[in-house]
Amino acid sequence: MLAAVVTLGGCTTSVAGKAVRAAGKPIAQISARDLLLQDGDRTPVGVASAIPLGTNYFTSVRPPECSAALLFEGSPLRPAASSDHAEMAYRVDGPALYAESVDLCSTVLNTHDVIWDGFREVSQCRGDAVGISPTGAFKPMQLSGFGIPEDGVLTWTMTHPEWTCSYGLAVVPRVALLISACDAKPGFPMADWASKRKAQIDGLRS
Repeated sequence: MLAAVVTLGGCTTSVAGKAVRAAGKPIAQISARDLLLQDGDRTPVGVASAIPLGTNYFTSVRPPECSAALLFEGSPLRPAASSDHAEMAYRVDGPALYAESVDLCSTVLNTHDVIWDGFREVSQCRGDAVGISPTGAFKPMQLSGFGIPEDGVLTWTMTHPEWTCSYGLAVVPRVALLISACDAKPGFPMADWASKRKAQIDGLRS
C-alpha cells in the first residue's frame, strides 16, 4: 500500500456499500451517469437520494491556487481527456452535503500521474481559502490534511471550526471519480470510502 500522507489528524472507519448498478456491462457501453451513486445506495453519512447540485456549491475560490483544494463543480482536477461527464448531489442524513462527479475518458489515463499531479495542485493551497458560491462567500477554510492512501486514490480535507469538507479523487485507467462530503462535524472516512468506490468502478472494466 502506498502511504504518502500529510495530515493533522483524522479517523478511519470501514464502510459498507453497494456495487454500482452497471455491473456486468462492458466499459464501452457504460455512461458516466451509470457510475454515480444511485438512489438508495448507502454512504458514510446516510442513504443517498439524488438531487441537482444546489447553489451552495463553490464556483470560484480566493486565492486561485486553492481552486484544486476547494472546488467540486468545475474542479481543475478533472481530466482534460474527458469524453463523458456527469455530476450529482445527494440528500443524506442531517446537514451533510454529499456529491460525486465522474469523467469517462476515451483514452487511457496514467493513474499515477493524475493522482500525483492532483497531490501537487492541492498542496499549493496554503493559508485561508475562501469559497464563493452563487449565494455568496463562505468563511475562510484551511487545508488540514492531504495524502495518497493507496495507488489511484487522493484524499484531502478543508476545515473551518463550523464546517468540514472531505474530498476524494479516485482514478482507474479510463475513469476519474471526484467525491465531496461536507458536514458540520469532522470525521468522514474518505480514505476507505474513496477506495471502495474506486474498487466498484474498477470492477466494471473489461
